[in-house]
Amino acid sequence: MASSRPRPFGLCRIVLAATAMLVTTTIGQTDNSQWHSLNASLSGALRSIYPLALPCFSNYNGTAVDTDPTECAIIQANYTSAAFRANLPNAWMSNQDEMCSSDPQNQCLLDNTSPTDPLAYGNGAVCNQGIVPPVYLEVRGPDDVITAFQHSRQTGTKLAIQNSGHDYLTRSSGQGRLLLWTRKLQSISYNNSFVPCGCPTTDVYNAITAGAGVNMDQAFSFAEQNNVTFIGGYASTVGVSGGWVQAGGHSVLSPVYGLGVDRVVEFKIVTPDGIYRTANACQNQDLFWALRGGGGGTFGVVLETTHRVEPLVSMIVADITIPASAATFTPWFEIMVNNSLQWSQQGWGGHITPSSLIDVNPLLTLQEAKDSMAPAVAFAEANNGSVTFEEFSSYYPFYLKYVGSNQLTVGNVHIAGSRLIPQALFSSETGRAQLMQYLQQVHAQGLSPYIPVVGPTLYNYTANSTSATPAWREAVWELGAGASWAWNSTLAQREAVVTKLNNLTNLVEQITPGGGAYQNEASPFTGDWQEAWWGQENYDSLLAIKNKYDPHGLLSCWKCVGWTENEDEGSCLLGFADST
Repeated sequence: MASSRPRPFGLCRIVLAATAMLVTTTIGQTDNSQWHSLNASLSGALRSIYPLALPCFSNYNGTAVDTDPTECAIIQANYTSAAFRANLPNAWMSNQDEMCSSDPQNQCLLDNTSPTDPLAYGNGAVCNQGIVPPVYLEVRGPDDVITAFQHSRQTGTKLAIQNSGHDYLTRSSGQGRLLLWTRKLQSISYNNSFVPCGCPTTDVYNAITAGAGVNMDQAFSFAEQNNVTFIGGYASTVGVSGGWVQAGGHSVLSPVYGLGVDRVVEFKIVTPDGIYRTANACQNQDLFWALRGGGGGTFGVVLETTHRVEPLVSMIVADITIPASAATFTPWFEIMVNNSLQWSQQGWGGHITPSSLIDVNPLLTLQEAKDSMAPAVAFAEANNGSVTFEEFSSYYPFYLKYVGSNQLTVGNVHIAGSRLIPQALFSSETGRAQLMQYLQQVHAQGLSPYIPVVGPTLYNYTANSTSATPAWREAVWELGAGASWAWNSTLAQREAVVTKLNNLTNLVEQITPGGGAYQNEASPFTGDWQEAWWGQENYDSLLAIKNKYDPHGLLSCWKCVGWTENEDEGSCLLGFADST
């Protein structure tokens, strides 16, 4: 006989668009009494969680349970919806944040290509916890976080921090952890004369302040309502205060207006030593520097950020597509490689794929934009492609048409792999030839290059003012070549994917010696990650700051500052050691 569904602490449902969605489960691996003690300290705010797809399964962690057809149907209908997942503490955009990747049995997934296919969940299939934390706390303010850190110090329980669940490196989840969920911190305000706390009154910024749960779509809409432009990322559900800004934060407007780390002027944060702090250029300056590039989930729980904004920015959009084929791959990318440095220097930013280019430019006139893009236009027109140039009076209409309506694929595994491609490689015939050879290698491996053209080429950067890799300052492209595997893949198949990705990572590192990678979208198996993601000098400084504010190592995540291979939470990725 199937057991009843596991019961939570108190109230067991959260509301999503008027639909009650059960997200709770058993306590998990850590001693039950510890969780109950913490729950009492938090006035009953603690909740237990189970894997998103559990309502479809009849076996949970080896025990028979009742399915819930109603909840299962809701999950199936929304399994690949980023907006759906962004509002749940037990859902991440990429499945590697829920599954133990090196143990194909330790997961609870549907088939993302056909979520209603019972092959994934029927016939007694087992739903295992994977690396979904057993318990979460909906963060309401600094006191909640201070209590959580105190519990972590007393019990040794590790913590994880999640907003909307965008994470390629399993940093916002973890087996046995207490998950601090910040999505409900929804405050947002605009101030055209913001002065960071403790700074001179002459340090005035046109700024938006956002709670840690505010995502890009909300920030873009709010900025438009206030006749300003928020320089943000290319996915609606990415948070403005989390890993995006704390690791670098690129935008299609970055070539002109800089990275997210260049634009944030203040953080409100609870550090692991249990203190609620303000970090800006005038107080806690070391922490401010670390938070601008040192990575999310490392130096504390950010509750609020303030960002410089621009006036409404008019822009030209170039939308050029071609039919993707083996015949067009090389000549198309030759045009991209031969022109990207010049385009970046003219203010273009955007994304390139084997069949498309969508770039924006806030500096050129419509005719100048057409003249600039002439090589790509001519190729598209000669190959039955399409060409559109549009002028927008502000960023938000562009966002609605090109970003909000074309969201990334979620509910699948995506193992990222990318490298920042410097201007120097585009500046010589030899460098361009090496880059083309690499792109052809990616294509030959059956992968599709995805290239954000987001290097801050024209931005007037103050040297050493942020802790992000210095490689950003010379970058034109962030060249991506990620890989995936199916929900029912074997360990051998997964190892083959990792090996392929590592081989490509090694190749691109060879043509960019001394370069770097954007940590949020780099291969999780990067060998010399400290150098690649920060530069060794930056890393050494970041480690000292980490030890100052988190002396007990309460915050630890995969290849974050201070991480070592002895960390238990990395075991699911460490299981691929023989493939790296």
